Amino acid sequence: MAIIQVQETRVSSMIRRIDSVLCAHHDLCGHRANLQISMEGARIVLRGNLPSVALKQALVPAIRQAGVLGQVCNCVEIG
Repeated sequence: MAIIQVQETRVSSMIRRIDSVLCAHHDLCGHRANLQISMEGARIVLRGNLPSVALKQALVPAIRQAGVLGQVCNCVEIG
């Protein structure tokens, strides 16, 4: 049971760090409410909608600034 709690704490901590970086990002901040961040297995999964390809492309570099070194699956749609 303790191992599950540690993993959940790490996941929620990582998602909070990502959220913080996205909120501080000049271009992405206003669109944070349109994004969902989850952990599926060992990867970060991004879903939601953004108005431009440039914003979608800015997501992964921003997430790397949060210290995420693992796989990031960017499933965000443009529209």
